Amino acid sequence: MNSVKVFSPASIGNIGPGFDVLGLAIDGLGDTVEAREISGNEVVIENIFNADHDISNNPDKNTAGIAAKETLRALDIKNGVGLTLTKGMPSGSGLGSSAASAAAGAYAVNELFNGGLSEDELILAAMKGEAYVSGGYFADNVAPSILGGATLTQSIDPLKVSKLGTIDELILVLIIPNIQILTKNSRDVIPNKIDKRHFITNMANTASITAAFCKNDYALLKDNLIDMIIEPARTKLIPWLADIKSAAVKAGADGCTISGAGPTIFAISNSHQRAKKIKYEMEKEFNNHGVECTGFITTPSNAGSREVMMD
Repeated sequence: MNSVKVFSPASIGNIGPGFDVLGLAIDGLGDTVEAREISGNEVVIENIFNADHDISNNPDKNTAGIAAKETLRALDIKNGVGLTLTKGMPSGSGLGSSAASAAAGAYAVNELFNGGLSEDELILAAMKGEAYVSGGYFADNVAPSILGGATLTQSIDPLKVSKLGTIDELILVLIIPNIQILTKNSRDVIPNKIDKRHFITNMANTASITAAFCKNDYALLKDNLIDMIIEPARTKLIPWLADIKSAAVKAGADGCTISGAGPTIFAISNSHQRAKKIKYEMEKEFNNHGVECTGFITTPSNAGSREVMMD
């Protein structure tokens, strides 16, 4: 029987002030889905490996399974599909874990049946899976996970997503604390009303970040990760955030903020030497607060979901 194996990268949602609009694929972390044709006409989650908590093998309650079923529906194919999911990052970390699973599920099924769907159709299928765990439809994680690089979601209905590109100089320092914050809970603390001045600041910073990725210009990105609206509201879920950010900036970071819904925090630099110092100081500050964490130094991934070799 036919089978394929697909890797989808992790992602940073929002990129600071770009709430539900900007996203960035990152190198070195992601989820893998193997899809194979099976008898019958159902989607079956056959195995789940390397999960840090219980993930349902019910295809109606699993982001990869939901996305796979949506892809089959869009292709108008009734065949049975068996899925094996291998997690490559912690769940509830703010790195698009559920989105990567959904993206890989959609992409793998599409490849299994000769790739009949467009990128937008794949994003829509993956969004269905992501919505199950996040409680809403947005593409700031699934879009970069499928397309790679930085992406801009211009509209959800109808879907309109643009790939902006990447920044060659950009180095990302990711610190993943050993705690979990679910996207649904993180969205519950978002304010219903905002100050006009904060809106203007966020809009200006989001525009600068968008231009930076379009122009491959690190100078336009630095100092513009400031979020005056969402980040302050989420500090109640990440009470040590200010201290971590202060440690990163003192170590030479050109910006530091929450990745997606959190609790992962990321800082930026264009120097590998400074990135090592930033990582050390951020980890040290986490430890000072009694929080275990894992640090990574990585870069954007200009490649999105792609087929990889079977073992």
